[in-house]
Amino acid sequence: MNDETSPPAGSRRGRWIVAGMFLFAVCVSGGLWTYWELHTRPFRDLTDRLAEVYPKSSPRVEGGKHGMHRETDRVLRVVMRVDYLPEESSSQFQQDVDRVLEIVAGDASAAEYDRWEVHLFQQRPEQEPLVGSFSVDPEEFSDRAASPESH
Repeated sequence: MNDETSPPAGSRRGRWIVAGMFLFAVCVSGGLWTYWELHTRPFRDLTDRLAEVYPKSSPRVEGGKHGMHRETDRVLRVVMRVDYLPEESSSQFQQDVDRVLEIVAGDASAAEYDRWEVHLFQQRPEQEPLVGSFSVDPEEFSDRAASPESH
């Protein structure tokens, strides 16, 4: 009669498995949150500013070196969605790149990078995105922005 009222031994093990799964989910969620927080925190103000100026552009800002152990440039990269064909020769592309670079130049953390890159892309349904890219040395940009003939 005692066997009928006590739970089978397998159900106790199942409870520990379920508890372990919940603990694993909490650890993974915490790890992802921590990684994302550390990865995006330095660029959050710049990303928010770009999103204010260019709504629906889904700006993403990243920075760092390719290969920490190698002597490579520190790159600040801005990637944004646009609703036009981002050809480097178009005036709209140049206007947007110049405006994005002005916003980047106004960010205090941008000065510590050796190169700034702007990538504008148009996402077409069920097709590969079209990408237009521009790269500039920060000193070259500040010289270009200061010269009156560039405007």
